[in-house]
Amino acid sequence: MMKKILAVIVMILFAVSLVFAAEEILPKLDKNKDGKVSKKEYMNAVNGHFSKLDKNHDGVLTKEEIKSNEKIDAEKTIREADADKDGRILKSEYEQAAKKRFSSIDKNKNGYIDRNEWGADRSELYSPFTLFTFE
Repeated sequence: MMKKILAVIVMILFAVSLVFAAEEILPKLDKNKDGKVSKKEYMNAVNGHFSKLDKNHDGVLTKEEIKSNEKIDAEKTIREADADKDGRILKSEYEQAAKKRFSSIDKNKNGYIDRNEWGADRSELYSPFTLFTFE
C-alpha cells in the first residue's frame, strides 16, 4: 500500500514539474508576448537551438554534437529527425521534424501553441523539439 501511495505522489510531483516547465519555456518562446507561440516563433527557436548544437557549424548534427547537450536524448533525436537514416541530421531534416512536432502540439490547428496545448499531452514533452532551452 505504501508503495502505491509513494508512486502516486511521485507521479503528481512529475506532472506538476511539467506544468512549471511550460510556465518557464512558453514565455521565452513567445517573443511578441501575445500569450501564444506562433509557428515562426517556434521555428526561430528551433533554428537557434540547431545552431547551438552544431558545434563545427557545418549544417549537420552528429550524435556527438547532440550528446553535448545533456538535456537531449541523442538516440531519440536522431530517430525523430534523421529522415534519410544516415545517422546525421541535416538542418533541413531538423526543421522538418520540428514542423511536424509543432503540428502535433498545435491540437486545434490554429497555427499557435498555447499553454494548454503545450501541456495537454505529456508524451509531446519528451520530444527533443520541446525539451530544448529557449533564450
